[in-house]
Amino acid sequence: MTKFLQLLLAAVALALAAAPAAAQSGYPSKPVKIVVPAPAGTGPDIMARLYAEHLGRALGQQFLVENKAGASGNIGAEAVARSPADGHTLLYAYNQIPTMNPHLFGKLGYDMQKDLAPISMTLATGYVLLANNNFPGSTLAEAIAYARSNPGKVAYASYGPGTASHLAFEIIQDQTKAEFLHVPYKQGQVTDVIAGQVAMVFEPFPSALPFVASGKTKALAVTTPKRLAALPGTPTMSEAVPGFDLLGWQGVWAPTGTPPEVLAKLQSEFARITQLPEMQKRIRDLASEPVGSSSREMAQAIQTEYARWGQVIRAKNIRLD
Repeated sequence: MTKFLQLLLAAVALALAAAPAAAQSGYPSKPVKIVVPAPAGTGPDIMARLYAEHLGRALGQQFLVENKAGASGNIGAEAVARSPADGHTLLYAYNQIPTMNPHLFGKLGYDMQKDLAPISMTLATGYVLLANNNFPGSTLAEAIAYARSNPGKVAYASYGPGTASHLAFEIIQDQTKAEFLHVPYKQGQVTDVIAGQVAMVFEPFPSALPFVASGKTKALAVTTPKRLAALPGTPTMSEAVPGFDLLGWQGVWAPTGTPPEVLAKLQSEFARITQLPEMQKRIRDLASEPVGSSSREMAQAIQTEYARWGQVIRAKNIRLD
């Protein structure tokens, strides 16, 4: 065998050995499933489908949304945590799951911080404190004063124990020494506020604003650091409870162990899509703000909120299992 032939055969062998690796690096190599731990038609579901459409066009594969609601988002999160770490199963979810649920549930089938890798925060939204039109107060400060004069008689609705709408009032009570009555709901909160069955509820911007605009409820406070352009006359929560604001956000995760180059590609795409004018308009139409963060920024936000909510939940001994 000539030296040339030996070199040629060696080159062919090298190329054959490298071929599978090269093929595997072409992500995505098959349809990608985006798990949403919330029902169809909710905010996270709507946004996940919008991102899926853009991702499919950009990356040449289908991105399919699958709803796995239940157990405060834990069912969907656990399903993704147990999926192969190849980038073909993603979680599109909201901040309660990594920042509150680990404190609320003693036994989870997954560890959000160990089993799921943050990719990008997509959007952030605040809440509006809605009140019945007959409630004797037009701001949160006035509501606090009224509750102090009527301890335990001013009822507020929440989306259930341990949710942001509940924990916000726990902080308000601690910092102001006012005493409110907690009435947890699964659904129908705003309907009962309108009817006067309960006095008030913290409702996310997208669903709250139509009730204010139609005059069915009044807005006592917004939870963003600055006043909301859509409600310029409504004070911020921090004007009554200094230093306290409340933001919800959505983001995307992949199973830990997903190749770094795949995570980087996904982060880049989600951030790029978030900056598209049509996507920014859709997000703002939902009374939210586009974010498009880096993975590091998302991880830092989770750590900060995890510590903050953990302190409140432990102090109040709130458990959901």
